Amino acid sequence: MLAIFKHTLGAKGWLKAWAIYLIAFPFYFLPAGSAQPSDIVIVVVIGLYVLGQHFKISEVNQPVFKGFLKFCIYLSIVNLGVHFALLGESNNGLAWYVYSAFYFYNLMVMGFALSLYRQYGKQFIYTTAYACVFAGILQIVLSYALQTNSEGIRGAMFFTNPNQLGYYSLSALAIVLVLETMIKLPRLIVYLSFFVFSYLALVSVSKAALGSMIILFGAYLIANKIFSVRNIFAIIVVGGLGFLGVTQSEFGKRFQENLDARNVNEENRPDEITEWEYRGYDRITNHPEYLVFGAGEGGYNRFDTFITNHEIHSSFGTIIFCYGIPGTLLFLLFVYSLLKKLPWFYLVYSLPLFAYGVTHMGLRFTIFWVALMMFPIIRAERNKVEMLKMYLLKKKGMEKKLAVFKKSELLSQSAS
Repeated sequence: MLAIFKHTLGAKGWLKAWAIYLIAFPFYFLPAGSAQPSDIVIVVVIGLYVLGQHFKISEVNQPVFKGFLKFCIYLSIVNLGVHFALLGESNNGLAWYVYSAFYFYNLMVMGFALSLYRQYGKQFIYTTAYACVFAGILQIVLSYALQTNSEGIRGAMFFTNPNQLGYYSLSALAIVLVLETMIKLPRLIVYLSFFVFSYLALVSVSKAALGSMIILFGAYLIANKIFSVRNIFAIIVVGGLGFLGVTQSEFGKRFQENLDARNVNEENRPDEITEWEYRGYDRITNHPEYLVFGAGEGGYNRFDTFITNHEIHSSFGTIIFCYGIPGTLLFLLFVYSLLKKLPWFYLVYSLPLFAYGVTHMGLRFTIFWVALMMFPIIRAERNKVEMLKMYLLKKKGMEKKLAVFKKSELLSQSAS
């Protein structure tokens, strides 16, 4: 536990501010869609960081930042165009610049993470991993102390809705597991992460988050040699505790009751309404003309759709419909820049993050973008390791040549 403090609140320089932001992120005190205390803190910190001329991204990670910047510029143009097209008409939704501001805010947080990694290297990785674990533990401790989840079918802890808690749990666990591949985290911390974030997902009764976590656990076993004694032990311990927790404890019984209640609520949906319509994907088939350049966000009253006056309940649906073929291609190029030249199991780690966005809208959820930034950071760290290995091999080869040369010189001298 001393290591958690050392790498978070005890971190040096700007890393401490980064740790405080990650720890404070799950605590929402204002309505959904509003700037939360953690957002205000990080905006001020990034402003001071930029003024201090510290904001510099390494050349290897610049394509990632520029890739998302291009996407942000395009979506801003589309949203501005929609704004002018709807002048004088009713517009159910936020102002065009608010939607764009969300993406640019996430861009700056992503850039801040990349810049901190350039400045602090592996210390940034340790701080990020431990801060996520710290935040998860703090939520559980405070929720029991303050009794924040005593009502309702689905708990939200300190978020404004359960879906946020579920997505946060998934993203935070993905961050820890991805970073764990390049740093020496104690096994206890890794297993604790599984327990903490699985517990938070269970509280949220998010089937998407829980299903995605199973994929993460499988990826972790594969990445760490599934048949090793350590991983078999992990399966037994984590699986055993999870089974007992869900089947025998009061918490487990309450989870099963809440899950049954949620399933009953979903069954009350009209039989003729498909999942495609329920999530808002029907806008794509009802208005295919918007796929050319995008419909933009806002102005939801424009569309023939089941979920009138609401955004599409899907990250991918939002990108495809709101920003069309150009926006979708820009986003896919950005994703490619994140994962290229990484071993295949990192792709498996990323899949749950994207899969969650098939049925939920998470593009404004900053921790999702932070999780994505861990992939190029790990790639850069792996490149450092490979370069060091090459240097050491080259140095070892030179030393061998030098030893042979000296030996031949001695032999020639003795012969003479």
